[in-house]
Amino acid sequence: MVYAQGSIVLVENPYADGLRPVMIVSNADRPYQGKQYTVAIVTSRERDEAIRLDSDDFSEGSLNVLPSFVNPWSLHEFEATEINRRVAQASNEVIHAVAEEIVQHTEPES
Repeated sequence: MVYAQGSIVLVENPYADGLRPVMIVSNADRPYQGKQYTVAIVTSRERDEAIRLDSDDFSEGSLNVLPSFVNPWSLHEFEATEINRRVAQASNEVIHAVAEEIVQHTEPES
């Protein structure tokens, strides 16, 4: 299965035992999309620069803990085989907000 940009999927937690949600931030232009995905960590911990997720921020599905927050500076790569399942789809507004914050954290400094 190929997951769309903005999919909220569950993967093995890179920091502790168990599964955790992540948001797929890579798009169809990413090399190896469908086999590998670039993701941002989703957490229940509020941080100033995190993107907040509430129930109306999904076009389908939801998360068990709301609000939740996407950390656009915490990017990881996962193989498709490491994805347990998809639980939600973020709205286009959330996808754009996360992408804008990723740019803020990765563009070259002057």
